Amino acid sequence: MAIPDLEYVDSWLLAPVQLERLYDEVLNPSFPVDELMPRDRLLPRLAKEDSGVCCRVAVDPAGRVVAAIIADTYPAARVLLLSYLAVLSGLRDRGVGTGLANDAVPRWIARYQPALAVAEVEDPRRHVASDSAGYGDADLRMRLYDGLGGLILPVPYVQPALSAGAERVRNLLLMVFHAAPEVCPDQLLDPGLLVRFLTDYFTACEGRTPVDAEFTALLDACNRPGGIPLVKPSEYLSD
Repeated sequence: MAIPDLEYVDSWLLAPVQLERLYDEVLNPSFPVDELMPRDRLLPRLAKEDSGVCCRVAVDPAGRVVAAIIADTYPAARVLLLSYLAVLSGLRDRGVGTGLANDAVPRWIARYQPALAVAEVEDPRRHVASDSAGYGDADLRMRLYDGLGGLILPVPYVQPALSAGAERVRNLLLMVFHAAPEVCPDQLLDPGLLVRFLTDYFTACEGRTPVDAEFTALLDACNRPGGIPLVKPSEYLSD
């Protein structure tokens, strides 16, 4: 499939039918059910300008949404979470996602002034390289995020359950794409900032602050004296 000329726009400018196709054709085929926020919860937020969720999409000349990047804002913790980056299956590995991310992420950092911007990424060491379910290639995603300057936080990260009845998602990495100098001197991230964000994130998703062993182990791993080191993907994958 040839790459069309693409326009980048905010999701709240889309027509309702475009939003529906964004979810059904771009997001839903790209993520397992437990990794993706339910349709009836996500679409109303994407349709509003200031909903706590920001989304930029790539639209082709026919008005079809072919890619999307979505982030959640956590103002109290001053964190921007890059939740989803998805490209229509026929256009993957052609620079569409990179172009969209390069447009959106600096825009959001300038607007929201987060102390930290992070993303959840599949760990390629624990995922099959060519996913038979069609969700994409974990190695390819890692190369994309590495090209965007992402650095890995070496903690046992899990994604919270996103809705009632959903499961937490394991075998993920938390990657840093932006860190203000005051919270990350000498490439060592302030543990307190990460703990505040994770507590806010899990509480918002799961309806209460977790006290289970898995979440406690995650926070314990974050509380490193002197700060949490940031690891280059090449160093992580060679371990």
